[in-house]
Amino acid sequence: MTFEVRVAKKSVTGNPHAEILVDGKISASQLGTLIQNVTTNKSVLTAAGLRACGGCKSGLDINIRDRFQEVVNVQLEG
Repeated sequence: MTFEVRVAKKSVTGNPHAEILVDGKISASQLGTLIQNVTTNKSVLTAAGLRACGGCKSGLDINIRDRFQEVVNVQLEG
Protein backbone atom coordinates (compact mmCIF):
# COMPACT_ATOMS: atom_id res chain seq x y z
CA MET A 1 0.00 0.00 0.00
CA THR A 2 1.37 3.39 -0.98
CA PHE A 3 0.01 6.59 0.51
CA GLU A 4 0.87 10.21 1.16
CA VAL A 5 -0.65 12.57 3.73
CA ARG A 6 -0.71 16.33 3.25
CA VAL A 7 -1.83 18.53 6.13
CA ALA A 8 -2.84 22.20 6.13
CA LYS A 9 -4.06 24.43 8.95
CA LYS A 10 -6.72 25.93 6.69
CA SER A 11 -8.52 24.45 3.71
CA VAL A 12 -10.90 26.30 1.41
CA THR A 13 -13.56 25.86 4.12
CA GLY A 14 -11.27 27.46 6.70
CA ASN A 15 -10.93 24.25 8.70
CA PRO A 16 -7.81 22.17 9.32
CA HIS A 17 -7.43 19.72 6.47
CA ALA A 18 -5.72 16.39 5.83
CA GLU A 19 -5.51 15.09 2.28
CA ILE A 20 -4.77 11.39 1.97
CA LEU A 21 -3.47 10.25 -1.42
CA VAL A 22 -3.73 6.48 -1.87
CA ASP A 23 -3.06 4.03 -4.66
CA GLY A 24 -5.96 2.29 -6.36
CA LYS A 25 -5.17 -1.09 -4.78
CA ILE A 26 -6.05 -0.09 -1.20
CA SER A 27 -8.71 -2.20 0.51
CA ALA A 28 -11.49 -0.85 2.71
CA SER A 29 -9.88 -2.26 5.86
CA GLN A 30 -6.50 -0.74 4.95
CA LEU A 31 -8.20 2.61 4.34
CA GLY A 32 -9.95 2.39 7.72
CA THR A 33 -6.65 1.68 9.45
CA LEU A 34 -4.97 4.55 7.61
CA ILE A 35 -7.71 7.02 8.58
CA GLN A 36 -7.49 5.85 12.21
CA ASN A 37 -3.72 6.35 12.19
CA VAL A 38 -3.98 9.83 10.61
CA THR A 39 -6.67 11.02 13.03
CA THR A 40 -4.79 9.86 16.12
CA ASN A 41 -1.25 10.82 15.07
CA LYS A 42 -0.06 13.68 17.28
CA SER A 43 2.27 15.02 14.57
CA VAL A 44 -0.63 15.28 12.11
CA LEU A 45 -2.91 16.93 14.67
CA THR A 46 -0.18 19.40 15.64
CA ALA A 47 0.57 20.23 11.98
CA ALA A 48 -3.15 20.87 11.48
CA GLY A 49 -3.17 23.24 14.45
CA LEU A 50 -5.46 21.06 16.57
CA ARG A 51 -4.92 20.81 20.30
CA ALA A 52 -7.46 18.09 20.97
CA CYS A 53 -6.54 14.70 22.31
CA GLY A 54 -5.67 11.97 19.84
CA GLY A 55 -9.06 10.35 20.30
CA CYS A 56 -10.96 13.44 19.13
CA LYS A 57 -11.44 13.56 15.36
CA SER A 58 -13.76 16.56 15.16
CA GLY A 59 -12.44 19.64 13.43
CA LEU A 60 -10.22 17.87 10.90
CA ASP A 61 -11.55 17.72 7.34
CA ILE A 62 -10.28 14.64 5.49
CA ASN A 63 -10.13 14.34 1.71
CA ILE A 64 -9.20 10.95 0.24
CA ARG A 65 -8.01 10.84 -3.36
CA ASP A 66 -6.41 8.43 -5.75
CA ARG A 67 -2.75 9.48 -5.77
CA PHE A 68 -2.57 9.12 -9.56
CA GLN A 69 -5.74 11.11 -10.16
CA GLU A 70 -5.14 13.89 -12.64
CA VAL A 71 -5.59 17.30 -11.03
CA VAL A 72 -6.86 20.12 -13.18
CA ASN A 73 -6.23 23.66 -11.96
CA VAL A 74 -8.55 26.28 -13.41
CA GLN A 75 -8.01 30.00 -13.03
CA LEU A 76 -11.17 32.09 -13.28
CA GLU A 77 -11.03 35.72 -14.31
CA GLY A 78 -13.21 37.83 -12.17
